[in-house]
Amino acid sequence: MEPGPAWPRFVGRADALQRLDATLAAAARARGSTVLVEGEAGIGKTRLVSELGARALRAGATVLRGRCIDLVGSGMSYLPLVEALWPLRGSAAVAGCSLPELSRLVPELTEPQTAAASGGPDSRLRLFEETLALLEHLGAEAPVVLVVEDLHWADRSTLDLVSFLAHAARERRLLLVATYRSDELVPDSSLRRLVGELLRARAATALALEPLERDELAQLLAGTTEAPFPAELANEIYERSQGNPFFAEELLAAAVRGEQTLPRVLRDVLLQRLDGLDSESRALLRIAAAAGRDVPFRLLAAVAGLPEERLVEALRETVEYDVLVPDQAAGSFRFRHALLAEAVYTTLLPGEREELHERLARALRAQPGSTAAELAHHWSAAGRPIEALQSSIEAALEAEAVSGPAEALQHFDRALDLWDQVDDPESVTGHDRGRVLTGAAEVAYFSGVGKRAPELLQQAISLADDDAELGLLYERLGTYLLPVGDRDGARAAFERAVELVPEQPPSPERARVLSALGNALSLSLRPVESRAACEQALAVAAAIGDDLPALRALAVLGLDLQLLGRGAEGIECLLDARRRARERGAVVEELRTYVLLSDVHLIGGRLREAAQDALDGVAKSRRYGYERSSGIVIAANAAEALLGLGDWARAEEVLDAALHLTSSFRPEGVHLIRAELELRRGAFAVARQHLEAAGPAALEPQLTAAYSCLVAELALWERRPRDAARVLGAELGLDSPGEVKIREPRVCALAIQAETDRAQLAAIRRDTAGVDDARRRAKQLLERAHRSAADAAAVTLDAAGWLAIAEAEHSRVEGCSQPALWEAASAAWDQLERPYLAAYCHWRHAEALVAAGASRADAAVPAREAHQVASRLGAQPLIRELELLAQRAHLDLADQPALRDQDDALGLTAREREVLRLLARGYTNREIAAELTISIKTTSVHVSHILRKLDVSSRLEAARIAHQLAAED
Repeated sequence: MEPGPAWPRFVGRADALQRLDATLAAAARARGSTVLVEGEAGIGKTRLVSELGARALRAGATVLRGRCIDLVGSGMSYLPLVEALWPLRGSAAVAGCSLPELSRLVPELTEPQTAAASGGPDSRLRLFEETLALLEHLGAEAPVVLVVEDLHWADRSTLDLVSFLAHAARERRLLLVATYRSDELVPDSSLRRLVGELLRARAATALALEPLERDELAQLLAGTTEAPFPAELANEIYERSQGNPFFAEELLAAAVRGEQTLPRVLRDVLLQRLDGLDSESRALLRIAAAAGRDVPFRLLAAVAGLPEERLVEALRETVEYDVLVPDQAAGSFRFRHALLAEAVYTTLLPGEREELHERLARALRAQPGSTAAELAHHWSAAGRPIEALQSSIEAALEAEAVSGPAEALQHFDRALDLWDQVDDPESVTGHDRGRVLTGAAEVAYFSGVGKRAPELLQQAISLADDDAELGLLYERLGTYLLPVGDRDGARAAFERAVELVPEQPPSPERARVLSALGNALSLSLRPVESRAACEQALAVAAAIGDDLPALRALAVLGLDLQLLGRGAEGIECLLDARRRARERGAVVEELRTYVLLSDVHLIGGRLREAAQDALDGVAKSRRYGYERSSGIVIAANAAEALLGLGDWARAEEVLDAALHLTSSFRPEGVHLIRAELELRRGAFAVARQHLEAAGPAALEPQLTAAYSCLVAELALWERRPRDAARVLGAELGLDSPGEVKIREPRVCALAIQAETDRAQLAAIRRDTAGVDDARRRAKQLLERAHRSAADAAAVTLDAAGWLAIAEAEHSRVEGCSQPALWEAASAAWDQLERPYLAAYCHWRHAEALVAAGASRADAAVPAREAHQVASRLGAQPLIRELELLAQRAHLDLADQPALRDQDDALGLTAREREVLRLLARGYTNREIAAELTISIKTTSVHVSHILRKLDVSSRLEAARIAHQLAAED
């Protein structure tokens, strides 16, 4: 049996299951068929047929399953048939069947029978016929599913039986499913002939299993742990396994064990494909494995040294055995699977490997079109440090030039490793060590590998002695420290850079370090100081007639102006910076404008503009190769805007893509927004995991309030108001250096909600002092909300919405929730296009109407509005609260079409139609009387008249007619 991963859940294969379900349904109608499931080893054939078997059993089918086994020596005939029928021994299902041949094969299958001696030319035919008769007998009432696994190991007799049953399955309640490895269909094999014959005769259909997609494999891996699965590890496993579930399972197990090499079990499975190849073909594969997954024909020819005829014959054999795949257009060959190349490479002996890489490097150097990256790899593996160092530096610079920071970092790292192995490396490369270190730090920063960039820069700083050069290095150091959360270190580095670069004469270096300092101050929410630094940088740029060094300052100034209440000017600054960056080809500065402009729109409450600009920025960051750095921040902004606008599905797509790439480059923003999404959906455990991953956000001035609000909101949904009040109280008590606190109204609103819930719990416990304390705190919070909203109103449109919630929440803590306040709050968020927040306010509005004694019809209006939005979004906690309210107050959450007002053939009066409408909603006579302000006796009379006019005997039948009439309208 092929290795099959024991994954905890079934993922993907929707199309394959749909096809199998259709064939099972057809078999139930006596339209049997045969399906041949093919795929490479470990692709999931066993898992698929197991899922089919489970579905078939639930549908009432009989499922029989047998496996072929790879036995040494002569195989056992009909082994899968024996295994499939073994559970039927002595079963009532086969009682009375005459099965002499099968009974000899499977002892105790039926009662001992007298029969002719086994053997002779007819015995095999009798066995086949008895097998078919038994399957027909078992399928008299429901279909039979016969699964034969691993047909590539089947004996000839089993293959003949499969052929016989496949041709006989039609017109019977029989579904025959056989699995086999596609890579085992070697030339002239019995299985290849059988498959071809059945497909040509249309006695079977083929179902080829392809590798899982990246997202599907990520789901599979995520199911192995309760914590979020590391995105980097998931990506690495996908790249190496190429979507093969078994390969992924083995690679995951090796990663857990801390092993870097290919697992032995996986290696052996892969190398089985080479069985049957001759020595020349195997030698050719070793060359191809050392060369890489894609190998040009001319390179193989140059290194192999075989006569052309023998070379072509050896290649043909590797293609027929499905090991190499030719690419006619490129004139190259590729291993069927990347791990197969890895497995073959492990068979190279010490010395053989180095010699082979040197031959490859020399052959590549002699051929036009070879890249420095290829040469660097082979020279390094060949143990030739001088050639490897030269090629590595060239490869790093080439990768930088085409926006490949991750690849450039690999080459720079190799060069640094080789540096001390070479005499006079500066002469060999034409670069000093400081240049290599700064280049490596820059690409490390844009690759999103976190602390690696500042570590490399510190080494470069230790080698520098010129003040101007040191100043620029400190500017870079501060830039690299910001994404890893070291804001104090970054600001100190920027201040040191400003000290080192002289004011006079004006220089590009001076504009650059001032721009960097302004950026750090702005991120610390100190827009007045930041604006001053940015304007100095712009003045220096104007003096030298070069705007490039101050493009960063121009963009940051846009954010400062938004924070200072001058949003329109800020947007103009950012658009101007973007235009100039494009004209100068400054990719990094252009991407910065997407980060900051989406920031500006988010701060201002303009979510549609934020979403559009951020999505454009995500696409550009991917195009330029910066999706792991600035692209992560832009993606977080896009997801935040989409989440607020109610496009949760799109927000999830953006977050998933970012989490696949998440590095140490400010990942907390992505986790923070994902936590908010899961919190809204009610996946509290998952939300908590993402909040833990976003923990560093609590240290970021621009994120700390949002982080505290989400922690508190989770506590409120989990009925932990004291915890929520504690977290929010700590947030409000922070001595923040920021000159604006745009999120304070939101913090106050949530804090008042926490105090309300505290007061309600205290009232239940008859804790008068607790109630008084909660009300006192809520009053103080409302006063603070008014002050902060007044300050923030010039900066963000959200301030008015949060103040409206704060006022409405405060009415709850006083014990008389005001419907008008909640109606105003929901209107404010509706106007701002925030469906979730509006739905929350609609819920509270309905709750307040019920508490105030309003009619059910009036209270149902905002409740339905909230329920419709919450259902569309999938906001489960809000849905649950609305349904509980509806249950308590007898509210209808579904819109009920009114009955026609005009008299109709039924002869109902206007009052009787009103009674029938409520009766259809399940109201009792007492409830109808209360709703319509009439007596219970009058209600009873109306109900009697309705039953008589509708000619029905029960209220239930009357309700059914009412629903039918309403539906017609």
